[in-house]
Amino acid sequence: MYFSLILCFLIYAYFALSNFGGVNLIKGLYTAGAGMMLQMARQDVVANNLANVNTGGYKKQTAVAQAFPNMLMSRLGEIEKNIEGEYQPVPIKLIGGVGTGAAIDKIYSDFSMGNIRKTDNATDLALNSDGYFAVLTPQGERYTRNGQFKINNEGILTTNQGYPVLDTSDQRITLEGEFSIDEIGNISIAGETIAQLKMVSFENPQYLVREGDNLLATQEGETAINLERPGILQGYIEDSNVNAVKEMVELINVVRAYESMQKVVQAEDETTQVAIDQVGSVS
Repeated sequence: MYFSLILCFLIYAYFALSNFGGVNLIKGLYTAGAGMMLQMARQDVVANNLANVNTGGYKKQTAVAQAFPNMLMSRLGEIEKNIEGEYQPVPIKLIGGVGTGAAIDKIYSDFSMGNIRKTDNATDLALNSDGYFAVLTPQGERYTRNGQFKINNEGILTTNQGYPVLDTSDQRITLEGEFSIDEIGNISIAGETIAQLKMVSFENPQYLVREGDNLLATQEGETAINLERPGILQGYIEDSNVNAVKEMVELINVVRAYESMQKVVQAEDETTQVAIDQVGSVS
């Protein structure tokens, strides 16, 4: 029994030391480490969702994982005695595949509509469609569903960050006195239409690039489509579609998964140390 244990340790240490720096030495560490990195990325996504639970028009994100390609394991180097009493190599035998870890595949956005909440504020606008408001930033035109606008000291309609909201002529919108906005974006003062909000949509919003301040940018080749009937609601805002309770539960699951991977790393490290110590103690 004791000899069998020593033999196992010797075999393990042989492959470990002969492949130092490679996958065979710390394959379990690599797999568990990849799992820890995956959970860290998921935690960042969940934390960002929770940070924007009260951000108007924010769309939550979900991290989707994928497995690394499996490795095909085989039994190599075995010999057996044939009927003539001679030793000959045993043909290679396939054992099967083994997983090598997981990583983030993509981070998807959930573009489902959030709750529409009444505010009775004339500069608050909500969209009852899949459209976006167009705003002008120092980096160019950007898009948002956050309709919590305001009028700055120059009378220009802007976002909370001070970016001007654009009309269909790509111009800033200047407002004086009371105004009204209908469902297609026509802005009227004293019964006269002075401008129309620029509203756009996209064939696949997943290709939009998220930037700060709840803004979206297009990638090269992606074009905005003008919306004719965006379904604008004046005096309302769209809340974030993040469910705080669900995100907290997800965060707890992520932390527990991370701790599990951490224990695997510790176990692999202890096993490797025991193998090396046993090899060194055998005379």
